[in-house]
Amino acid sequence: MDAQITELKIIIEQLTGHPLKTSRDFEELHSRLLDSVPPGIGTTTLKRIWNYIDSPHELRTATLDVLCRYAGFTDWNTFLSDHCGQTERETSNFVAQQTLRAANLQTGQQVEIRWNPNRRLLALHKGGSTFEVLESENSKLTPGTTFRCERFIIGLPLFIDILRPDAPPALYQAGKKGGITKIKVIGDE
Repeated sequence: MDAQITELKIIIEQLTGHPLKTSRDFEELHSRLLDSVPPGIGTTTLKRIWNYIDSPHELRTATLDVLCRYAGFTDWNTFLSDHCGQTERETSNFVAQQTLRAANLQTGQQVEIRWNPNRRLLALHKGGSTFEVLESENSKLTPGTTFRCERFIIGLPLFIDILRPDAPPALYQAGKKGGITKIKVIGDE
């Protein structure tokens, strides 16, 4: 369902004419929703949907229905069947979210990764696609853990290969619900 919500958010941003990145953007969308598809959606809920604020929150179908009506669909179920149906033409698409590729990092740079609920990693880039966990908050990954990851993508789960000295790499998934909410290269603003 995360991929379908991401697709709906992309459509909404296309309708607004720009990505939603500031409080003002969400206030403007809130006003548009109130005008075109009452009862609209609260600004805080919109911020949660776009991961502008960290808050684990299950989306209600009624909320998705409002966004779908704004996007020109009857409701969430219609959006899923008409726009996200599993036809041959619609099983692949380009990822438009913010992406950080390991190949674009310098050895020694640090990357902060966040996902819900309130999870945080600080990882040291060791070269190639290899990282070492320096700090971990509310995560099963502990400092000293070494892993491989080619890219980090906002809104999608984090998939990493945990490297172990006496065993094959173990595939680990973080951010199953909602995906990565923040990627930051320390020192980049």
